[in-house]
Parts: sequence; C-alpha cells; structure tokens
Amino acid sequence: MNWKTAYRITFFLWVGIVGVLSVIPSPEKVVSVSDKFAHFVAYFITASLCYCAFKREKLSFLVFLGVAVFLYGITIEIIQYFLPYRDFSVGDIIANASGIASFFVIWGVYSRIVIRKRGRLK
Repeated sequence: MNWKTAYRITFFLWVGIVGVLSVIPSPEKVVSVSDKFAHFVAYFITASLCYCAFKREKLSFLVFLGVAVFLYGITIEIIQYFLPYRDFSVGDIIANASGIASFFVIWGVYSRIVIRKRGRLK
C-alpha cells in the first residue's frame, strides 16, 4: 500500500468518526476543552488529511478541497439543528472555517519556503 492510499483510508475514517461523534448525544464533559477549540482542531486535521489524500498543487483544486471540507462542517451543523439533543451553532461553523483556513495558510507559507529553498539549491 502506498502513502496516498493510506492517507485516503485515514481521511475517510476520520471523516466518518467526526460525523458519528457530531450526531450522537454529547457525553458529559470529561475533559475541559473549549468546544470551539475542539472544532478548530478537528477541521484543521480534516483539511490536512484531505490535502494529503488528494494532493494536487493547483490552487483551484486546493480551493475546492477547502470548500468541500467547509460544506461538510455546515452539513453536520444543519443535521444537528434537527436533532433534539444537539444544537446548530454559527460559532462552530466559524471555528471549523478557522481550522480549515489555518491549515491552508500554514501550508501556503510552508510550500513557499520549500519552493524558495529548492530554487536556491539549483
């Protein structure tokens, strides 16, 4: 099995886990972590895995990946609106978007640094 296949399997497992945890009743607070921070981290990881699983360098494809992950988060929030034990939250959507955007900003800075270093080595 190659790395791309491993990343794709990991990505789809992660998306499934996030989806299931998002629609089951919330457990009592076991760990005192901000809900918004948890959303930020979960969607940062989701965007990271999505990029690794479907890695392409075209900006239009990267925008597509970011939008797809963002729409996944919105879909979960809409589903939560209809669940009696969950709540729709615009704050969660903002935290999701912040995690996604943070990944792509960090990736952009990192890739520019790598490209510059490669250019100097030639």
